[in-house]
Amino acid sequence: MPADIDDDLLGLDPEALARAEAALNSLSSRYLSWAEADLASLRAALAELSTDPSWLARLFTIAHDMKGQAATFGYPLVTTIGERLCRFIDTHPTPDAADLAKLTAMVDAIAQVLTNRLEGDGGAAGRDVLTGLVD
Repeated sequence: MPADIDDDLLGLDPEALARAEAALNSLSSRYLSWAEADLASLRAALAELSTDPSWLARLFTIAHDMKGQAATFGYPLVTTIGERLCRFIDTHPTPDAADLAKLTAMVDAIAQVLTNRLEGDGGAAGRDVLTGLVD
């Protein structure tokens, strides 16, 4: 928002805004725990591919949730990779062995971002993580 626009003109309550920012900061401190639990769920879904026919739908749901939250908490690379993962699942509803390798690579890329705490664009390490992933 431009600095010359007064919050009062937009109908924003400064106290409510401050409370919302404080709540978001509180949630941010817990984001990595949630993301790591979601990563474990992604890996579990991949491991169940031969025993549970709903594994791909679960993989999609988890990735979709992750991509929706990550940028809010400073991890837009997880959003980018999660979007690619969801798009890949949409276009490959019956993945073969080569597709499974690509799905695994995307899950591994999310793991690299979280393990290495690659916030923002991750710099050179972030670019390396994205190299070779399906667009």
